Amino acid sequence: MQASFDQLHKAARQWAERAAATGWLPADQVRAFDTLEHRTPASLFEAGPHRPLVAAFFGGTGVGKSTLLNRLAGQPIARTGVERPTSREVSVYLHGSVQLRQLPKDFPLDEVRIAHHHDDARRQVLWLDMPDIDSVEQHNRELVLSWLPHVDVLIYVVSPERYRDDKGWRLLKTYGGDHAWLFVINQWDRGHPAQYQDFCQLLVKAGFPDPIVLRTDCREDPALRKEDDFDRLQEVLQEMADRHVIEQLETRAEALRREALRDALGGCLAKLGEPRGYQALQGDWAAIWKATRDDLLQGLAWPIQSVARAFVGHEANPLRRSIDLTRAGPPENPPGADTRSILWDEWAVGRLRDALDQLLVEAGDRGMPVAPLKGDLDRIFADSPRIVLGEGQRALRQALANPGNALQRILLKISGGLAMVLPVAAIALVSYAVVKAYYESALHHLDYLGVDFAVHSTLLIVLSWLLPYSVYRSLRPSAERTAHKGLTAGIQRALDRIGDEVSELLTASEQRRAEVVEEGKRLAELAAAPEPAAATGLLERVLPTPSAGRSRGRLFH
Repeated sequence: MQASFDQLHKAARQWAERAAATGWLPADQVRAFDTLEHRTPASLFEAGPHRPLVAAFFGGTGVGKSTLLNRLAGQPIARTGVERPTSREVSVYLHGSVQLRQLPKDFPLDEVRIAHHHDDARRQVLWLDMPDIDSVEQHNRELVLSWLPHVDVLIYVVSPERYRDDKGWRLLKTYGGDHAWLFVINQWDRGHPAQYQDFCQLLVKAGFPDPIVLRTDCREDPALRKEDDFDRLQEVLQEMADRHVIEQLETRAEALRREALRDALGGCLAKLGEPRGYQALQGDWAAIWKATRDDLLQGLAWPIQSVARAFVGHEANPLRRSIDLTRAGPPENPPGADTRSILWDEWAVGRLRDALDQLLVEAGDRGMPVAPLKGDLDRIFADSPRIVLGEGQRALRQALANPGNALQRILLKISGGLAMVLPVAAIALVSYAVVKAYYESALHHLDYLGVDFAVHSTLLIVLSWLLPYSVYRSLRPSAERTAHKGLTAGIQRALDRIGDEVSELLTASEQRRAEVVEEGKRLAELAAAPEPAAATGLLERVLPTPSAGRSRGRLFH
């Protein structure tokens, strides 16, 4: 079953409010749904098989609306004693059997005068007599606008002297352009055929190809009345009160309301940017971040060296102080707001902020929503000190725990072992030679070892230790150089991580945007209504062309 307009309107507005709350839509975009009209003429009546036609009389001061209405209503209504409404009232004339629905509390009920009649010939028409719409009082305008959605046909009454006065017309054209229209030149006893022709031509230019323009003379004495089109006016109203015609008007009004809802949804969807727009920013971000990363690594070279020297010198941990600084600060500042540190200083913070702002500019230039992207980028920006300093400290400690590369560490272990083994082997060899020489000298009464043996043995022991130890010392990297290399690698990993997080953010933003768009499109599809049948016959004459119905221009130039 097709959802009602009220249900769709509520769902669309809730969708727009959620999108605005998360930054996908400007807050003022939600107000587009507030201007959509969901009230109808049928909402005035209790449910029934056939409601009356709601015909409203509009016109400027002095055009004779009251005399025309009295003549249309007939004698029974005139005898009720209801006079023409004041400039601040709306008079409702309806058959006594017709039940009005309970009107909303915010409706101006204290400014409505209701009168009943019992003429069955006029049962199918409810007449509304509206205040003079050319009044300077804003209150009259508001009163008229509050009733317009409940009107089926606007009977626009002019006089020969004032038919070119378009003040009231502009108001009705702006807010009631989608209604059916009848035009009446009242007080025709003072009119001229040339005025009638001129008025018809003006209406054609305003979007009514074949308007129904009727002339009436409503003077109290029938004998004095000039021949007019009053009978034709009654016939037209009775014809429009036919159930089939009212259903056609309701179908057309429903289609126009749904079209307006689709237009409002379309305006919101246009604010959400092009499909895969965030994905298209990946290339822009890659170029932005490459230049920024190179700039940061070059600019951080001296701070990295200073931190590595201080760390190896067993000074207070500068990285720990930096992390503490980013977590400390006034309570009103979010974590990461204070990014002052030896390593991640104000220059580095500003350079990162510039890169993120440049990405936002690119997003805006592509017509993509900036607010949700900015919120996510701000979180990455706030987290950047923790990422940079955390990765730096981790890499620094890993580098000092495992200095050099794998081959270097293997050679270092070999040379260190040889520096211990070779001297022991040399000492063992010299000891063996001493014991052997002692045994032979005692057995054969030979001379014992001399000075030359002592010198040579000492040299052998020293060289067996000095050679591997020298290689060990030459292979062993300096702590400062190791710390510098490790810290640099950590900063590089941190910058790569920031760049990757922004890229992932663009992908996630595109996914969230697609979800918002998909829901909006689904609502727009649900709001679609079958194209109403082309107006024919009477309706073709009383309905303005679609472009004229939405025009906001002047009738007369």
